[in-house]
Amino acid sequence: MYAFTISCSVAAFLIFLILFFKMRELSALLKDDSALSPDQKPYSLARTILCFWTLIIFLSICYIGIVSDNLPKIDAGVLILMGIVVGTTTAGRVIDTTQSKDPNITRTQDTDPSVGFLTDILSDANGISISRFQTLVFNIIYGCAFISIVVTQNTLYNFPPETLTLLGISSGAYALLKIPENK
Repeated sequence: MYAFTISCSVAAFLIFLILFFKMRELSALLKDDSALSPDQKPYSLARTILCFWTLIIFLSICYIGIVSDNLPKIDAGVLILMGIVVGTTTAGRVIDTTQSKDPNITRTQDTDPSVGFLTDILSDANGISISRFQTLVFNIIYGCAFISIVVTQNTLYNFPPETLTLLGISSGAYALLKIPENK
């Protein structure tokens, strides 16, 4: 029963994500600011991760509230995680804004149209980036763990400090390595 519940929960969440990303109007939230037309703008890893965790936490709070008839306690780990995610998105936005104002920098977001969701979020000007891949994989792993805890224990996952450190280092590496992407 336990494995079945986890499998169903993960499958339902993945189906929800697929439907979400297929919706054209909502997918614009996940795209970079760019001089390209809306259909050609590439997807942003930082915005995707922000949306990913916002949806997981929001849906988890709703699920626990419905199942237990009480809203869950939000632990410091969840707040720190959201701080990491918002900080990463903000850092990416600051880097993009700064580079877009520099006439000596040609941003790939302004010249290279989207080639698809997964390729966009994993690639920089040189192809698939290990820091982007690492950030995505770690977030997916801990997102699935979070969902599993919510479904099986009706509580929000309280991230241990080591997990938050890992996610923070991974996000920080992504943000720092984003700086030279367009030079």
